Amino acid sequence: QLVINLRYLLMSCSLAQKVSEKLKFSHRLAISYFITDEIFGISSTVDGKLNPWYSYGAACVASPGWGLGTFLGAVVGNILPSNVASAMSVALYGMFLAIIIPPARKNKVIAVLVLASMAASALFTWLSKWIPLSSGMRILILTVVIAGIAAYVHPIEESGDNTNEG
Repeated sequence: QLVINLRYLLMSCSLAQKVSEKLKFSHRLAISYFITDEIFGISSTVDGKLNPWYSYGAACVASPGWGLGTFLGAVVGNILPSNVASAMSVALYGMFLAIIIPPARKNKVIAVLVLASMAASALFTWLSKWIPLSSGMRILILTVVIAGIAAYVHPIEESGDNTNEG
C-alpha cells in the first residue's frame, strides 16, 4: 500500500513545477494536502502557472465528493449482492480513463506516454513470470522510469507567471 501511494509524491513533484516560485509556503502546503488523482489530472492540464485558488475550488468539490462516495460505497457495498459489488470495480478504470483521455487528445506527448505506459505495464506483467516483483513495485518502477524519461525528453518549458497569490 505504501509503494502504491507513493504516487502522490510524484504528483506533488510534478505540480510543484506548475506553481509560482513566489507562492507562500502555506499555499503550497494546502495545495499538497488536497492532491488526489482527479485534482492532479485537472491541475496538470492548466496552461501556465497554477493559481492556488483553482486548486482550492477543485478541492471544495472533490473532497466532499470523495468522503460521501466512500461512505455510500461502504453502505451500498454491504447491501449489494457480491457479484454486483465486484462488478463495480470497473468504475475505477472508467474514472482513470476519464482523467487520461481528454489531456491525451489535446497533447500528443501525453498520448504517447499513455500508450508507452500501457505497453510497459503489459511487458512488466509478462516478465513477472521470471522476475518476481510485487504489483506495487512494478507500478513504482514504471512510474519513476517513464516519468523520468518524459521529463528528460520533453521538459516543461517555463512560461510567464500569471499566478494570483492572493
